[in-house]
Amino acid sequence: MKYGVINVYKEAGMTSFQVVYRIRKLSGEKKIGHTGTLDPDATGVLPVCIGKATKLVDFLMDSDKQYKACMIFGKKTDTQDTSGTVLEEMDDKTVRERLKDPERIKEAFTRFTGTIEQLPPMYSAVKVDGVKLVDAARKGREIARKKRPVTVYGFQDITVSGLDKEEGPVRVTFTTNCSKGTYIRTLCEDIGGYLGVPSCMEQLERTRTSGLDLSTAKTLSEIEAAKEEGSLESLIIPTDHFLLQYPELTVKDDAIRKLVYGNYLSEAEIETPSEPLSESVYRIYDNERNFYALYRFDKRDRKLKCDKMFIEEP
Repeated sequence: MKYGVINVYKEAGMTSFQVVYRIRKLSGEKKIGHTGTLDPDATGVLPVCIGKATKLVDFLMDSDKQYKACMIFGKKTDTQDTSGTVLEEMDDKTVRERLKDPERIKEAFTRFTGTIEQLPPMYSAVKVDGVKLVDAARKGREIARKKRPVTVYGFQDITVSGLDKEEGPVRVTFTTNCSKGTYIRTLCEDIGGYLGVPSCMEQLERTRTSGLDLSTAKTLSEIEAAKEEGSLESLIIPTDHFLLQYPELTVKDDAIRKLVYGNYLSEAEIETPSEPLSESVYRIYDNERNFYALYRFDKRDRKLKCDKMFIEEP
């Protein structure tokens, strides 16, 4: 099986772990990992790493995200979305009186742009003193936690609906670009709190992460169909596609054995680079354009040292 990343479109009603389990069964590869949990009711882009490409997980989880979300006013829940137990309610008439007009709502979004602090929700995979918050929440425990800085780069396509009607909830749909670790559920609740109205998230779709977007995302049904057709490997994006920020070097044929074991490489064992080596990380290839590893050049020792190996040792 070819190693790399499959851009999975996670549908509602399944956990990210269930997606990983299905890809494990389809690929026959035990070593599988995703690059950022999506809640069961959330949908969208979920990059899944296969084999040695699981070493990409840390790289990809650090990337910025884009989400399309819908929030609803009038309810606050323990999970910060509509699947949870209602903790606070406000009738539709009072909601409309508090919100007043769409511009007031849109102005609230600007207050949550830039570097902000969020309190991690209890229903999340965050660990505090080794305890996963969601596990404690399911047992009815509340764990003290600290706010964390996250960055919201901006909001687009903010659309308010229902404010001009006499009945029914008021909703806002929006798209946002944000840093890793940003909880959109928390953002929805905090915006409502700023406006003096209980609120929670109704829908969430991750539209971009790790350089991948909806245009290449495949549902599990589509991936299963590709497996049956014998074209599953065509959906796997090569590992080095996600490391293009690093310059590349080619190893001479007689140094391949040293390379596959992650040994030091001297400058003499590298094909003539286009520029002098600097204290940088490099993508390492052989003469047949096979990608092997990331190596870092040590200027003091004048040697390349292995950072991460992406192939199996012979």
